[in-house]
Amino acid sequence: MVISKSFRWALCAAACGSAAVAAGWTDRSEYDLVLKIREESSAQKRLALLDQWKKDYPSSEQRQVRNELFLRTYESLGDRPKIFGAAREMLASQPDSFVGAYWCALLAPESAGASPEALTIAEQAATRLLAAAPAAVPADAWEKQKAGVELMAHRTLGWVHWQRREYAAAEKEFALCLEQNPKDGRTSAWFGAVLAAQPEPAKQVAALWHLTRAAALRDDGSLPEGQRRSLSPVVDALYRSYHGSEEGLEGLRSSVLTSAMPPQGFTIESAAVIAARRAEEELEFRNPQLAAWLKIRKHLEAPDGEAYFSASVRGAVLAKLKGIVVRSSPAKRPTELGIALSDATAEEVTLKLASALTGDPEPGLQIEFEGTGDSYTPNPFHLTLLSNPDQIANWPPPRSRR
Repeated sequence: MVISKSFRWALCAAACGSAAVAAGWTDRSEYDLVLKIREESSAQKRLALLDQWKKDYPSSEQRQVRNELFLRTYESLGDRPKIFGAAREMLASQPDSFVGAYWCALLAPESAGASPEALTIAEQAATRLLAAAPAAVPADAWEKQKAGVELMAHRTLGWVHWQRREYAAAEKEFALCLEQNPKDGRTSAWFGAVLAAQPEPAKQVAALWHLTRAAALRDDGSLPEGQRRSLSPVVDALYRSYHGSEEGLEGLRSSVLTSAMPPQGFTIESAAVIAARRAEEELEFRNPQLAAWLKIRKHLEAPDGEAYFSASVRGAVLAKLKGIVVRSSPAKRPTELGIALSDATAEEVTLKLASALTGDPEPGLQIEFEGTGDSYTPNPFHLTLLSNPDQIANWPPPRSRR
């Protein structure tokens, strides 16, 4: 975001130019004092004269001109907190002041804090900048700086929404700013902070992208060196906390330099996802039948479980599964079995048999079976399969064989 210093001075000069011709002086002494202030080349001496003017004529009709002269003097001294204070006074007495709005919007994020009053001032200032061009600045000068001023206003609005925890609105403003100025390291840092404050995994991944980018950017638009050095270890810690290790971090540092926004489909596996995947791989190795069943159940319990059942389970013969009989109906020569698969007690599957089985099972009998999907309910979870006696292994029960 480049707003030339000459334009900032033009704003102040245009506003202050009215001081020599303004009517309504308290007396000739006030008028002479203001002429002396305008002729003084030393910023420190000019500031002392301005303080004298404010002390001797606190209720002067030229208070707005005085604020503008204070502001220009503070700018020449590089005193940003005092610039912000003068700008606030300008807006307090003249809410439509473009000069006051410009400086309030520019400096609010570093000077205003996050009190409701300060956020309201920053929001009103940024909105004023987006409403109309400064009347006192030549049109050609404004056209050269318009995009930068409006971009700064949008960034300030994003900051205001962030402080108010209006995260969706803040994201919208910061995304617009990065689209227009991809090299803005501060906006990337703020965008990352907004996303990191939200618990959704996708937000956390995007936060890592933007924060890593803010710490990695160099040259024009980047954060000051001290801020980058402070941010880097924070980003590293956030990455380790989310991913579980620093694996992939160097690659991320390289990737973020290619684009202000993460590419479509970009993701970083969380430590929890990695642990779950490794647990699944271990289970598939130790107990492939249970692993297969857990995948089926996971799909059926998902929001699109009904669609999955219709497409992949109903009318399909499932691969052989292993479970424990927790119910048989009737008790002798059953035609229906209740099967527990994930643990030893909860019935998850009902086997409806085409013909009766011989014998009655002992409690805890483990069987292998096949079946064809018939129906299911997601909550409480229950799957019904159609089967035949010859699709069941380890039957009849041992005591029935004696």
